[in-house]
Amino acid sequence: MLSANSVRTDSNSAKPLLQKNDAIAVAALLSLCALPLGWAGLVAPFLWLLLHAIESSVGWKRALAYGFSALLMLAAASGQVPGSERIALMPPYIDNDGNRIYASFNAGKAAIAAAVMAFMIRRRQWFKLADLPIVLAAIALPFFAGLMIYGPSLKFGAAIGVAALINLLVVCISEEGFFRWVLQRGGELFLGRWIAALVVTALFTLLHTGWAVSPLALGLVSLAGFGYALLWCLRRNFWACVLAHWGVNLLHLLFLPYPLPA
Repeated sequence: MLSANSVRTDSNSAKPLLQKNDAIAVAALLSLCALPLGWAGLVAPFLWLLLHAIESSVGWKRALAYGFSALLMLAAASGQVPGSERIALMPPYIDNDGNRIYASFNAGKAAIAAAVMAFMIRRRQWFKLADLPIVLAAIALPFFAGLMIYGPSLKFGAAIGVAALINLLVVCISEEGFFRWVLQRGGELFLGRWIAALVVTALFTLLHTGWAVSPLALGLVSLAGFGYALLWCLRRNFWACVLAHWGVNLLHLLFLPYPLPA
């Protein structure tokens, strides 16, 4: 059963953002992502149309649009779409302390990020200074917890700078589009705001098990993921969640062992 509170919360967002012809025109423009990204780039126009369908429909049609959006994003991000291999921009950063940071990105995630960014720009929902205290708290808590557990590992290099930019424009935008805008908002329709936050935090942790290979690392991932979910519950601002996610990842790149030790 759909949650009445959640339906009421999102009722204003169920209005069409664009006329049908305009939405198709934007999708056609996004199909140009296939030029740099190959077949994986075609995820962008299809995802754009699904995101548009979420906002322009109600009831079971809206729930279906959420479901198809989530499946397409998961398939693209996990390499199930043809051409979703990683694209390296430069050699990785490697040091004697065991740090290894790749300046590369998943083509499927890049296509997701392109669609999500185009969609959010059309919505004109921007970061607000009122969100900053909660964003800083969501960044600080997992970072200082990681610092206490693993100790510092200071590093910098050109590859790290490129990796940080990729992390913002590809990783954080695509993941927050998936976890927050699609999964958490969609989950709220059925589970309510707070249960959806817990379920999405669990899914966030589960989908990071290939990267966080120890219980302590998974605990930090859960802590960070819950911070992003809570931030969404309290502020309902997509870009605030992106900034918090990137803040945690950036501090990890610069000041903590990368990847986290087993």
